[in-house]
Amino acid sequence: MIADLNYLKTMSGGDSNFIREMIELFREQIDEYKLIMPELLREKRYDELSKVAHKAKSSVAVMGMSEAAEILKELEILAQGGIEVEQYEGMISTFLTQSQLALKELEGTY
Repeated sequence: MIADLNYLKTMSGGDSNFIREMIELFREQIDEYKLIMPELLREKRYDELSKVAHKAKSSVAVMGMSEAAEILKELEILAQGGIEVEQYEGMISTFLTQSQLALKELEGTY
């Protein structure tokens, strides 16, 4: 599995309603990131992309997506300095793909 909800389960005391709400919030955030991250990349607004990557990193961390969190951490650092720009598109794509797969995994679980 891509997502690991152990942190959410522990934090919420196993409250299914809370977990369901967090999954729905995550879904909404991913929809937003799908729109804004490619746009920021296209427009070469790397500092803003760094900030969005930071915010997204928190979202995936809560969902227990450690690999995606590491990718976003690297994107955040690189974009902050505007370095290795050629890697950003692949990093964004991997993050979004993993997020979509995680959401499919989570469908109907709570």
